[in-house]
This record gives sequence, C-alpha cells and structure tokens, in this order.
Amino acid sequence: AVVSTQSTGKTDVLPRPLYKFAINPKYPTMAIFNQCVFIAPFPFCEYQALYFRKILLGEITLDSYENLLSEAWSLAERKPDLHLKYQYGLHLDQFTYNKDLAGLCGILLELENDMDALSQLYDSVGKDRAANPATYRNKEYEFDRESGMFNMTEDWNVL
Repeated sequence: AVVSTQSTGKTDVLPRPLYKFAINPKYPTMAIFNQCVFIAPFPFCEYQALYFRKILLGEITLDSYENLLSEAWSLAERKPDLHLKYQYGLHLDQFTYNKDLAGLCGILLELENDMDALSQLYDSVGKDRAANPATYRNKEYEFDRESGMFNMTEDWNVL
C-alpha cells in the first residue's frame, strides 16, 4: 500500500505512517517489523512482535482508525525538518520505545536499568564508530550486573 504523505505531498513506497512504528492503521492485522533505522534490532523487534501478537490474540484492543492514524502521523512527523523516510531513525529514542512496548505487553523488565545500560552502550559504540570506523568492531563488551553497566572486556586493537 502506498500512502500519500501529508508533509511533502510525495508518495512513499512503504506503508506509512505505522502505528507504534509497526502496525498499519488501516489494516491493523498487518504489521511490518524493523522498519526503524539506527537501532539495536534486539530487543526492538522482539517487543514489536510481542505487542502485535497480543493485538492478534485480542489481549490488547486498538483505538479507532482515526486515532491510530493521528498518533502514527505525530510519531512520523516528530522531526519536521527531516524527510519522512528518516523519521524512522530512532537512535537513543529506541530504548524509551522498547520500555513503552514492554509495558503495554505487561512485561516487567528484569532490571529497569538493563535498558538504560544498553542505551549507554549503544551511544558509546556509536561515538566510537564515528571516531574509529575501521576498528570499533574489534572490542567486546560484557554486562556487569553488580555495576549495572557494560564494560569492555577485550580490545583486539591493542594486540
């Protein structure tokens, strides 16, 4: 389905806007996962799939088409200076999104700080990638439950 965009008057080849970045407001039994960019795909896709599953099972009832579409457009146009295809770039907003979907699914995150630690790791690796594009992948990280942070355990660049 091609949706005409409100902001540019152009058409987009993807069915947008998507409610919660996944669900087609016109056909709520149709979901497209992982449409967002600049994300860590897990647990992002997992929470989208769990949320959609609850909708299909009738455990979560969606609002009216008009309200879904309105909320989808407000998410899709939250940064009006960007083209529509870049509105799905979540970056650090993905972790708040993950927490929200987990809450809507009734999932209690084992440790609320795990998502915050993952956010900090994502930000740190992103900065390292910008500064060292050829070598940033040569580092390994491990989650330390005691500190609630990810610590670098190996840097293969120094060998």
